[in-house]
Amino acid sequence: MVRDLDFAIELNGFEIVRDDDGLAMSSCNAYLSPEEREKALSINQSLSKAKSVAEKDRLVNCRELKNSVIQAIHEAGGRIDYVEIVDQESLEAVEERHCCVLCCCLVWKVRLIDNMEINV
Repeated sequence: MVRDLDFAIELNGFEIVRDDDGLAMSSCNAYLSPEEREKALSINQSLSKAKSVAEKDRLVNCRELKNSVIQAIHEAGGRIDYVEIVDQESLEAVEERHCCVLCCCLVWKVRLIDNMEINV
């Protein structure tokens, strides 16, 4: 969007900072009970598993990856707002190639957002 609208700013991307258990650091984490935090770990775990499968197999079926992330978070008790696999540049949904998995879900009343880059 910055490039498309010719904004005179520079964006710098950085790796997500995570706690030792893998949960993306956020001020929202303070609102999680210990049980909710345990459920929230399913977000990073499911994204990591999808990344591992995609990078190992090299034949990426994005629909299957997306469904595996959704299933894992549901099984842990999270309510999903969205899970999408998108192109890293355009953020448009993709079926294959270099992509990024975006995830947003609710753990009890706390909205958590995470993403993970997949290079295939």
